[in-house]
Parts: sequence; C-alpha cells; structure tokens
Amino acid sequence: MAIIQELSPHLADLIAAGEVVERPASVAKELIENAIDAGSTRITVEIENGGISYLRVADNGCGMSAEDAPVAFRRHATSKLRTEADLAAIGTLGFRGEALAAIASVTRIDLFTRQSGAIAGQHLRLEAGTVQTQEEAGCPEGTTIVVRDLFFNTPARMKFLKKDFTEAGYILGVVQHAALSHPEIAFSLIRDGKQVFSSDGKGKLLAPVFAVFGKELTADMLKVPRSEHSGMTVHGYIVKPHAGRPNRSMQHFFVNGRYIKSRLMQAALEEAYRNAMITGKYPSGAVFLELPLAAVDVNVHPAKTEVKFSQEKPVFEAVYIACKNALAAGDNIPRLTHQEKPAAARPREDNLTQAQQRFAVPCAQTTAEMPASAPPQICSTMPMLEDFLVAVPPRAEKTRPLGGTAAAPPILYREGKSSDGLAARQAGTSSANAAVSAIARVPAPVESASAPPEPPVLEALDTGARVIGECFQTYILAEDSDGLILIDKHAAHERMLFNQLRAQTDMPQQELLTPVIVELTGEESAAIRDQIDEVRAAGFAIDGFGEHSFAVRSAPAYLDSGDIRSVISELADKLMNSRAATPDRLDDLIHTVACKAAIKAGRASSLAELQALCDRVLHDDTVRACPHGRPTTVRLTKYELDKLFKRVNQ
Repeated sequence: MAIIQELSPHLADLIAAGEVVERPASVAKELIENAIDAGSTRITVEIENGGISYLRVADNGCGMSAEDAPVAFRRHATSKLRTEADLAAIGTLGFRGEALAAIASVTRIDLFTRQSGAIAGQHLRLEAGTVQTQEEAGCPEGTTIVVRDLFFNTPARMKFLKKDFTEAGYILGVVQHAALSHPEIAFSLIRDGKQVFSSDGKGKLLAPVFAVFGKELTADMLKVPRSEHSGMTVHGYIVKPHAGRPNRSMQHFFVNGRYIKSRLMQAALEEAYRNAMITGKYPSGAVFLELPLAAVDVNVHPAKTEVKFSQEKPVFEAVYIACKNALAAGDNIPRLTHQEKPAAARPREDNLTQAQQRFAVPCAQTTAEMPASAPPQICSTMPMLEDFLVAVPPRAEKTRPLGGTAAAPPILYREGKSSDGLAARQAGTSSANAAVSAIARVPAPVESASAPPEPPVLEALDTGARVIGECFQTYILAEDSDGLILIDKHAAHERMLFNQLRAQTDMPQQELLTPVIVELTGEESAAIRDQIDEVRAAGFAIDGFGEHSFAVRSAPAYLDSGDIRSVISELADKLMNSRAATPDRLDDLIHTVACKAAIKAGRASSLAELQALCDRVLHDDTVRACPHGRPTTVRLTKYELDKLFKRVNQ
C-alpha cells in the first residue's frame, strides 16, 4: 500500500490551478472580476497570441498597499470574506482567495498597483508563484497585472490549448459578459495591438447590447422592462420571435451581476417563445436576474459559472413571466428595409454539370419587364428537384417521361431569397430559351453564347408506384400492388442531396453578385477562422470581413442564398462543439448544407414533382433514411389496411 504523504505547496498550487486556470480566458475572467470588485470604472484588457504569451488587465480601481500586494498571491487570501456567515450572502464576484495564487503558480506575473492619493506605487515580479522582487514604482492609480507565458512550467497543459484565434475568441466572450453585466464600466479589449471591443461605460444597457449582439440583431430586440416577482427582479433585452438563431450561442444569463450558465433560466426563456418561434430556432438575448444573496449559492463550481437556487420554481416563473410579457407587449412585426438582394451570378463552370448550368434563369421574364436603368441579374440558381434527378441516369429499360408523353414537363425555378424555394413555373423549353435570350447582356452559363441549349427532358424511374396525393404538404402518398407508401419529401430529398454532394470531389458552387456578410460571435468567428479550410471544402468561398464578420462570395449551388447566414452559423456551432477533427467532419458540414437545400415540408409540390421523387426514393436503397437517421419511407400493406377495416380475420 502506498504511503500517504502531504503534498508540497507548489504541487498543491498546480492542482488548484488545474481547477481555476483552464485557458487564458480563465485568467482574464478572474482578473476582470477582481478589477470590478475593486470599484473600477474603466478596465482595459490587452492580449497577444490569444493571451498565451501576454495578457494585461489594467483598471482604475482602489489599488493595493505595499503590505497587501504580496499577500494577495497567497492561497486563501481575500479581502471579501471575514466570517463563516459571509458565505451565506456573497455579493462580490471573487471571494475564494485562490485565483491569484493559482494563476501565479503557472505563469510569470508583473503587478503594478497604487492606491488613490499615494505618492508611489508598488511593482511585484513573480514566477511560478514565488515573489522575485518587490519595489516602488511610478504607475497610475489602480492595478495593472501582466501575465506572461501561461503554463510555462506545465508544458503538458499547453497541448490542450487551441489556436490563438480560438483562445482570443474565448477572452472576447469574457469581456463581453463583463460589459453586459456592468454597463457602468467602460471596457476595452486590444488584441495584437488592435482594439476589437469597447463599451462606453455610461450605464445604459443598450450600449453593450449593441456592441455584443451587433447592429442587425439589436434592431430586432425587445426591451424586457424591469419587473418584480416573488422578491426577484428581471430585466434585459430579448429578440423578436422571427429573429431566432440556429443555436443558443447568443443567450446570456446573469444573476446578481454574475454571468452564469443556467439550464433553468434557459428553459424559462425558451418557454416564453413556445408557439411563437419556428422549431429548430432559438431565442437570443441578455436576461438579468436579481434576487436576495441568501437565495442563491455561487460556491458550487470552481470557475463560479454555475449557481444553485434555493427555490427554482419562483426563478423559472420570474424569468418566464418577464419575457412573455415583453413579447406580448412588444412590436413583433419584422421590419423590412430596402436592400439589394445578394443574387447569384453564373454558376462556376468548372464545378457544375451541363445540366446544372442550364437552369440559371433571369429575375425578369422579358426585357420589357425590367427597368431600363437596372442591369439584369441572375437569381440563384437551379431547380431543386428536377436537376438533381437527371443527375442520376435512370435505367434505360425502366424509364418513361412524366405524364406518359414525350413533352417536357414543367420546369421549376426558384428565386434567390425565397424561403419557399419556388418563384415561377415554365411550361416548356421555348419560354426558357426566350428568358435566357432576354438577358443577353449578362454572360449566360451555357455552352454556346449564340444558341443556348434546351433544358433536358425530365425523366423518372418506373417503379410501379403511383402517387395519389400529398398529406399536410409534407408526406407523399403513393400506391403500388403491395399497398400504401408514405414518403417524407424533405427527408428523402435531403438524403439524395447529401449522397450526391458527398460523392463529388469538388463541391458545385454558385458565385454571388453581392457577397453575403455574416456576423458571428467571437467564439463562432474564431472557430470559423481556425477551421476555414473545412468550411471552404463544404462549398463556401468565405473570407474574413472585419473583426467578427465574414464575406461569403460563393456558396453551394443547391443552397438558397437566403439560407447562407443560418448555414454559416450552424457550421460555426458544429466546429465549436467538436472536440477534435474526425474523418466524418466534412460529412457533418455537407449534411448541414443538404438539410437547408432540400425542399421544405409545408411547401406545395406538383404531382409530377412528387412522382419523380417517389420513383427515385423507391429505386435507390441508400435513400431509406435521412442523414439524421429518420426514416424517409413507411409502407402500409394492403393486408394491414384490410385488418384496420376488419375485412380480414385478426
């Protein structure tokens, strides 16, 4: 049996650092909280290399005396607790007395501090938790801590850190949370010599909300007026129901001025949007809860990001009622502003098949319908279903034109920003040729500029099944000799697109006449920058456009341009939450594209379109489940139907 030994102080500090100091953002959080507790009105954070090699936090708070400065770096040394009773009502952000000791044990630190009215300040230099020098120094009032070479003495921890952009994104999140929770403090973040975030510190919550959420999302926000329920106060800002996001990354919750992660408050917020926000979308906002200090325990997590409420039901009700009332009283009608559509230009000929290139059509059917001063544009891009079906050659002995005749069926087109996907129906090849001719000034995506080829005749596989209708504009109803077949058209089309995109070496793309600008959070933008090659491999020509924005200049050819922003946000969320690169990562990204590009449930479809989809699904054994794993087809045999209607013995 091993002999029990007391750990050395240095080893104990390293273990404590493992709980408190996970990454540079953990250091920034602890130092910012100390600066807030010191009564600062201005806090500046400066980082280099994602905060790994250099992190400086400067404040204009109360500062420390020559006697207190070295004591602050000892374990369990704090000015915020005196007795056991103080633990029951913690009103400060820092209180454990472990943060500075833990940080110092794995870094090199320079501390400059001067109290108000003092002639000179103090400078301390520490390495691995040990004070190397202490001397008088000229410095401004307040405290400045410079942290260098994080984990220099624990190199094994370095391999768990991510790239500089990612680590900087985490620090940005910390600064943003602090700015939201304390609008009376002016915050500034400088990364590699460039200011990337600032708040004015004038006490108006809307200012940091604008800085954190951006112009577009802030314009779609409703104010949650300060309301009281069961001795608790709730206020903040939340988005209108139509402005839902594909993930929860823009949900920020605060309790007594402390940023926390709370499933309870998250559930209350989302419950307020029930039946008001589309399924699969999540609300965004900053929700602040204030309650008696004794009603919440903030000492349940080493990083103090989780709390425990003495009574959860009143908390849920307070948040739910405040948000629900704000939604009911607010103007939830989306505001439409005039702006040029990010219409798609000609598809890239090096990636698209001839059949795909033939389906680019003008926004106006004839030149007479177009304003004389307006240059013609090409909408994005291809018919969603027919073009895909002809990409898989049907077996010659089992093919037939839809409708039983040799005439070409209607060709479906869709407008670039239409959520439904359909903009017009063309009745034959002659009208399509006339439409292409109407935009002679725009380079047409065809093989010959003088004679555009006619769209191919859409053919479907003869599987013996006959479509008899559609249920809820979601499920195809078909019959064959064995019984009734039900097909989820969105799931089936999604799987078909996924299979085709997955099989292609180069993702077919469409160039956009106007780049789509996508605004992301700091963490999301860091994930995209770090793994931008994978996003490009999924079919996007994307580059940085500002600090946390990206310009998308081309997108997968099947994707509606109106879905680009949400798809990029979803890709960022997937990249953030993936623990490591895996062989099926690209499949995951392609799946997101296929899901957005597939025909949507609830969208009206022609009988010919339904028949073509039905035949393709029944012919291809790989289209038995969508990429999510949900079944695409359900069969109800004639015998089972007869049993339901008591036509046969049970």
